[in-house]
Amino acid sequence: MISRYHIKNFAKFLIFLGIGVAIMYFVYINQSEAYKQECLLKGIAEKDCSLIKKVYSDFLHSNLFYLLGVIFLFFLSNISRAIRWQMMMKPIGIKAKFKTAFHSIMLGYFANLGIPRIGEFVRAGALAKKENVKFDKVMGTIVLDRLLDVFSLMLVFLITIIISSGQILNFISSNSNLADKINNFINSNIFRIIVVTGVVALIIFFKSKRFKNSFIGKKSFNFLKGIAEGIKSIKSVEKPGWFIFHSIFIWFMYFMMNYVGFKAFAPTASLGLKAAITVFTFGSLGIVIPSPGGMGTYHFLVIEALKLYGVNGSDGFSYANIIFFSVQIIGIIAFGILALFSLNISTKKLSDELQKQNI
Repeated sequence: MISRYHIKNFAKFLIFLGIGVAIMYFVYINQSEAYKQECLLKGIAEKDCSLIKKVYSDFLHSNLFYLLGVIFLFFLSNISRAIRWQMMMKPIGIKAKFKTAFHSIMLGYFANLGIPRIGEFVRAGALAKKENVKFDKVMGTIVLDRLLDVFSLMLVFLITIIISSGQILNFISSNSNLADKINNFINSNIFRIIVVTGVVALIIFFKSKRFKNSFIGKKSFNFLKGIAEGIKSIKSVEKPGWFIFHSIFIWFMYFMMNYVGFKAFAPTASLGLKAAITVFTFGSLGIVIPSPGGMGTYHFLVIEALKLYGVNGSDGFSYANIIFFSVQIIGIIAFGILALFSLNISTKKLSDELQKQNI
């Protein structure tokens, strides 16, 4: 019998998939129209002018050696992420095996393809189940891991602004309407009401004794306690120099994935390090936005970033799809399925663990 929990998660999956497909469709329609205009200028017949056929052809003719290199760099980045995670867990008494940490991370990425952000909970649930430790304590280290990623992304964004300031300013000026709309919303009364209502609701909930003694209240406070403990763990990590090294190495590998990815596709093969860091930064922001694996949002921002370096929209669309399907689909699905077998945790056991945590 299908439970309410499974119906709820299936509904979430459909909602986020719908968002991803809608954004992807919007990007495709816009690029398809632009590609038709490009074909018209080149004298190519309309029946031979299909953006989907172009993407398929570009994928088949891309350099397999470099694409495998991109997946290998992704693999290396997650080796470092697993080691860094082990270092964060050790001070709070969790001595997780490297194999368990690595495969839990890959399983989390796999889950994110279905429902964005649920991967962090799947990752915590898999390791907690396998190592027989408290879910909340593990989740605290994952929150810290993500906070470090946010901090790293901010640093990368600042570096990108310094290196590619001219190109960034061009992007902002060419998208001024979007920037104005966002700014107007942030300064609107509706936004202020939402923020104030949210803050008041949180104060009432956390000050209310009834809430504190309820099931949800107890779970919330235990969860926050676990997070606080996880965040404190960074103060006690062994070999802080290696911790910093792995933190830098993770993001350097992400950057190199873009640079090596350029070499796999003829229209981007001549682009240099400056373009790579810009595309890497824009693409990272696209993956942060909650759609399955960054579907649509990643494509849009990568296309816009490549335009700054003279790559037309249709070629940018092809490049975004080549990297997206190589890493986000082929790489993550392969590593995710391998993780399921390696961890030897049934999807039912993992689902029961998450259900127990009311996730």
